[in-house]
Amino acid sequence: MEIRYTAIPAERLEAMRSAGHDELGNKWQLRVAEGWEPLRCCLRKADVDEDIALICYTPWESPSPWMEAGPVFVHHDACDGYAEIDRYPAVFLNNKAILNPFDHSGARAYDHITFLEPEDDHEQAVGDVLGQPDVAYLHARSGTAGCFHFLVRQA
Repeated sequence: MEIRYTAIPAERLEAMRSAGHDELGNKWQLRVAEGWEPLRCCLRKADVDEDIALICYTPWESPSPWMEAGPVFVHHDACDGYAEIDRYPAVFLNNKAILNPFDHSGARAYDHITFLEPEDDHEQAVGDVLGQPDVAYLHARSGTAGCFHFLVRQA
């Protein structure tokens, strides 16, 4: 099975930067990274003193009863994004995570929600969840804070 890992789409981020606020109206504001912040635009950890922004983000592009929005860090200015779309992002491999799956109608596939510990095989778990016939895609989320990490689907 070929799997794709997708960061926040560059087009959505650019629209927010141009508007001066995120999609929920929070000001697009410069922050200086301390070096621990996981960036959802390029799926890596921020470097110390890098220009970043903290925004509220939802992976949903249209209204949905499943819509979840929360804080995520991104680069303040455009970056190159995440190029290794066929690889589980290394910065998230050894974290607590939640694989939050959705079925083909867009409803949460409750039977396949998976909680991962740092020592678990995250890539295997993703393959197991996406291998279920009723799962269309999933959102990988922080197992500690619950915030969105990235979108995962079959290629």
